[in-house]
Amino acid sequence: MNEPEPGSGLDGGIASVPTAGTTSIGGVRTGITIVMEMENARLITREEFGETLSTLQREIAGWRSDRSEWRTAQVIFVQEGGPDETAMLRRMLRDMAPGLAALAELVVVSVPGGRYYELKNAAIPRAGGEIVLFLDADSVPRPGWLSTMLAPFDDPAVTIVSGFTALEHDDFLSRAYALFWIFPLARGDERFAAKRSLNVNNSAFRRAWIAAHPFPDSNGFKVSCSILWDEVMRGGIVARRVEAVALHKPPRGLRFLVWRAMVTGRDNDRRYAILKSPRRARRLRHSINRLCTAEWRSMRRIFGKGGHVGMPVWERPPAFFVASAFHGLAFVCQAAMAAGLVPDRVERVPDHVQRS
Repeated sequence: MNEPEPGSGLDGGIASVPTAGTTSIGGVRTGITIVMEMENARLITREEFGETLSTLQREIAGWRSDRSEWRTAQVIFVQEGGPDETAMLRRMLRDMAPGLAALAELVVVSVPGGRYYELKNAAIPRAGGEIVLFLDADSVPRPGWLSTMLAPFDDPAVTIVSGFTALEHDDFLSRAYALFWIFPLARGDERFAAKRSLNVNNSAFRRAWIAAHPFPDSNGFKVSCSILWDEVMRGGIVARRVEAVALHKPPRGLRFLVWRAMVTGRDNDRRYAILKSPRRARRLRHSINRLCTAEWRSMRRIFGKGGHVGMPVWERPPAFFVASAFHGLAFVCQAAMAAGLVPDRVERVPDHVQRS
């Protein structure tokens, strides 16, 4: 792993905020750490990264505005690249984030070849704040996000807070994704939002708890958060859901659609085998039930809520076709794994997929 030398800031170019001051959250005098999981730094455009940095600066400045001398912040940027990407990211932060560096300690952590949850886990031991918040580089918070996420921790019993992530949409495919994919709509979708367990790309934990319960290891792509949430529910851990909104950048391209459908199916089977039953007959039955549920839900949402994402009527039948193709491919991959036709290999994002 590559990280700044002690006392050097980021490559000597970004100063750290002194840690003498703290704030009271949940009865504990503390600071906060925001963990920003990133893709390989070479795949991040300056425009996208600039939006992320300005958003973090806005949120931290707003949170510190009334008692800034008592409120300290740390932002950990954790990415999967090697030394070259680490140096590039440090230069970008030095050039683009002087305002953010004046508000928070900035740290770069690199885990070459690290997977999604491995990146998050690598940042936890480096977190200096009592409250650790997780964001992804492609999830941009709306105004008031930070204060809304931290408010429930005034209750000492609260251990976890989950925000509300919605998908941005600006073309036909992203509008279709917004209607059938894993995130609820930004408005008019309260029932679906209430059913979401943990939005790991928009969540906060007391550091002592997440340090003792890191995201579990799994071959799956996005399975670890489900396993962790099951542990939370079985352990009676107090969690709160708040309307702290972050907008996820839209997925792009047909190649992403195909790959994401395939890995979704395999993850569905992994999740069921771990949390419900490892028996193949039950897993196969679940794959059929999952397909039927997904198709029914997509039909209701695309034809009933298409207007919520600005989808004209004539786009809705082809959007349902896209959704059906996605769910059909996911079903094939889920059933194949359930039947033992596909080995349970470690899932990695292919080189041709640039967003996850």
